[in-house]
Amino acid sequence: LAASLISQPRDARYHFDDTNRQLEVIQSAINGRTLDVDATLERLSRAIFDSNSRVIGLAFHEQPPRYTDFTSAGELGINELVSTGTSYYTGSSRARIENIILAASRFDGLVIAPGELFSFNRYVGDITPESGFVEGFVIIGDRTVRGVGGGVCQVSTTAFRAAFYGGYGVEERHAHGYRVGYYEIGGEGVGMDAAIYIPDYAAGESGELDFMFRNDTPYHLLIETTVYPANSMLEFRFYSTNPGRQVVKAGTEVSNVQPPAPTQYVANTDLGFGQELQVDWSAEGSYVQVTRLIRDTSGAEINNYIFASRYQPWGAVIQVPPGDSRLGS
Repeated sequence: LAASLISQPRDARYHFDDTNRQLEVIQSAINGRTLDVDATLERLSRAIFDSNSRVIGLAFHEQPPRYTDFTSAGELGINELVSTGTSYYTGSSRARIENIILAASRFDGLVIAPGELFSFNRYVGDITPESGFVEGFVIIGDRTVRGVGGGVCQVSTTAFRAAFYGGYGVEERHAHGYRVGYYEIGGEGVGMDAAIYIPDYAAGESGELDFMFRNDTPYHLLIETTVYPANSMLEFRFYSTNPGRQVVKAGTEVSNVQPPAPTQYVANTDLGFGQELQVDWSAEGSYVQVTRLIRDTSGAEINNYIFASRYQPWGAVIQVPPGDSRLGS
């Protein structure tokens, strides 16, 4: 019975109240437990020949969570907003927006300990219909196809931006295969995206892509996420204590620009005569370098890092009904 009775502790999740600078619990903590096999067997051996009591209570070891409903901001060293990351999903389909909202909720209220490695894939969990995600368009390899979880990369991209401006050490980040228009809306420009991919290991897939950064400060980090439907905007907010660094996006260099690939027309049996559906948009290929400078409070340079991205030329993809004269072009 032991394995089936194990439950993992669940940390509390919080929001930071900017007025009183305290934590507000948005999800209560839950103790974990493991079965104490020896103590349970001892109880059983005492009761097995007792005709007055045929029921025994199992013995458990309680496992407390790291962060409880009573943990304070002061204990964790959380006292200010240290960085934000934003992105816009203007023009997204309903399915894509649903996935963005769901994926963003997986990170709201998380606490990352000093020295801890944040893994996007760990916290987003399974990207499946069973976990609430819906089908949309996703980038797989060198093509855009229908798949479950389209839009989740909007969330990883926004998390990357918050980590970028917080000065945290990014240990894994992948650019998308091509320039995605959503991620260049709102002034950030090219080279500030982060693609993720969780293979179906049961089906023999491989090639996981994750976004990971390390909390390289002596203070805990609280992550808050908010979706603003009226502005089609997603925001990540990082609360902690600034260890005394100033972060600057020093510049973006774009080189080796290549024209977009030709438009492709593919058959869609759901479309009738005269109808068409554009599912992908053209984009230039390019090599992009974004430089991040980190300085101390006196202005001396602490770190200079280049985030490099190589985007392949991309062609628009337009679905048309079978028999359309443009098929094959």
